[in-house]
This record gives sequence, structure tokens and C-alpha cells, in this order.
Amino acid sequence: MLSSLILAAGLVAGDDTPTSKPSISRPASPRSNVFEVRQTVKLAPIPGGSRNVRVWVCVPDDTPQQRVLDLSVAQAPAGWRMVTEPEYGNRFLYCEVDDPGGDTVEVVVDYVAERLEQRARGRDGEELTPVHRQVFAGDLRRDVPLITVTDEIDRMADACCGSEKSARAQARKIAAFVADYADHYSKDPTKPKCGRGAAEDCLVQKGGCCTDLHSLFIAMARARGIPARLEFGYRLQAKNAGKEVDPGYRCWVEYFVPGSGWVASDIVVADGQTIEQREEWFDRLDADRIWCSRGRNYDLVPRQSGPRINTMIIGYAEIDGRPVPLLPGPDGEPSPLSRTVQFKYPLHE
Repeated sequence: MLSSLILAAGLVAGDDTPTSKPSISRPASPRSNVFEVRQTVKLAPIPGGSRNVRVWVCVPDDTPQQRVLDLSVAQAPAGWRMVTEPEYGNRFLYCEVDDPGGDTVEVVVDYVAERLEQRARGRDGEELTPVHRQVFAGDLRRDVPLITVTDEIDRMADACCGSEKSARAQARKIAAFVADYADHYSKDPTKPKCGRGAAEDCLVQKGGCCTDLHSLFIAMARARGIPARLEFGYRLQAKNAGKEVDPGYRCWVEYFVPGSGWVASDIVVADGQTIEQREEWFDRLDADRIWCSRGRNYDLVPRQSGPRINTMIIGYAEIDGRPVPLLPGPDGEPSPLSRTVQFKYPLHE
């Protein structure tokens, strides 16, 4: 039944035959993967005597590169529901428990999703117009916490891009700069593994986690008037198929190019290639991942008691109105909110 469902709902790349624009590039057909996943999110421990627990859990949703073929909730507190925050359209499973009477809240979601590799296609050399800047004003904001465009970042972006006007060419220059300037902790173990995911931290540390590097890219792109945004999800690597593992989380960027649309890049993956291959990955994204949410600096539905959300890794939780820490504590103790996945990979080639 599953295979017939996949065949019936398979993701089709569409007709890329050019009509009047011979400059449209036509790369090889993008690779796709289909995953069958059980995702388990736990909040534990819940302190004794807690009166109210609220949890928002990231669940996959449809995008132009991802199709959720099936989704069911195997376990969740009574009264759970799906909610969508209005700013970016992110979907979460929300549940609220009064007088929990136990030390754990657990949400288990089963889903089948097809993921399409992203490759830039379209025209090169285009400049953004005033209309683009008006439409994508939210993705050009210079004052968003942790991706703020400072005077230093303005100067760096100008030095990096010079007189270049093409949006894609500038974005690729900025991606190359970030890859050269900063290292992910997997490449340089001396770099911090966890942090705020801030452009300013990446400047000081010259590296860190994927969110640090991508925040610096976004701030520099916005400094040059290129819309850019942050995407969150996790990777499903073949070596972990069939196991129950903590996938961690992974973020990547999308930047807007006239004539091509939103172009995706994971600078950490690109920086792991040879210098010759790296350029290709500045506007390409593999299909071995699941997308869960987009953006920073937004409110949830129903609204959280704490500040606006700036990093959505697994989800968000509050106990008696106080936000649950999402990063390890000062002594290395893990966050009370955790996620594991078990998956079949791939279901078809």
C-alpha cells in the first residue's frame, strides 16, 4: 500500500522547457528520496508540582521541495491540535497539560515524506528591483535579533562583493567568504558546538554551529539588499537507517534571485567539498534532510509566554509559563526537550 501511495503522489519536477528565454539553465533531473519516519519528542523531566505544561512540536509540512505523503499522530496528550503561526506559515503540533502528574510529556508522529534535491535554475545576472524589495521586505530586515546588519557587517559585505550587481553572483561571493572565514565545529573541533546562532558570534569565534555560519551569511546578504532567510530541519543520513537516533538539527539558507526564485544552500555541506566542487554547492541542497520550519523572530499560536522565537530547533515548551531551555546548561546538562527519529531510507531510488 505504501509503494502505491508513493507512486500515486510522487513529486514531479515539472516542465522546464524554455519558451522565449534561451538563457534558462537545465541541469540534470534532481535526485529525490522518500522517507518513512517515526519522530519522538519528549519533555522530561517535568518538575514535581508543576501546574501547567505547554509544548509546540515541529512537524514536517509541504514545500516546493518536500511533499508529506502521509502523517499520523501515534501518541500525544489528549486535546492536541495542529496550529500554524501566521508570520511564516510554520505548522506545529500543540498540546497543553494541566497538573501533569508525571515527569514526561511525549509526542510521537509517524510520517512519509518525499524530499527533492534543490538546484538553482533560471537566469543569471539579474538585479533586484524596487518591487522585489517591497515584496520581500521581511527577508531584508536589518534589525532582526541575532542576524542584525551592523556597520561592520555592512563594510564586510561591500568589501566582499565590490561593484557586483547580480544577486546570485553576490550571494556566491558571500557564501565563499563565510566558508573561508568561519569553520563549523565538525571541521574544527575547537569551535563552539552550541550557541545562540548569531552573526556577531560567528564574527568573533570565526565559526561555530550551522546557525552561526548561516546567520552571518544572511546578515551579509541583507546588507547587499538580497532577501535571505533561515530554514530549519534535520538530516536523515543513510548510516542511521533503521536505528533510533538523535538527528540533532540542521539549518540552511535560502536567498532570492530574480529569474530563479529562492535558491538554497547549506554552507557547511559546501565547505566540506573540494574547492573545485564547493562552488556547485553554494546554490544546491541535497535531498537527505527534512524541512520543519522557516524564519526567526516570530510568535507562536497560541502565543507563548516568553519572548519571540529566534531559534526553532526541535520545538518549544513552557512549564508554568517559563520557557524550557533549548541549549545545554552551563554544566553540560542536556535540554529537557529532546527528539529522536527512526526511519527507512530510502524507500525508492
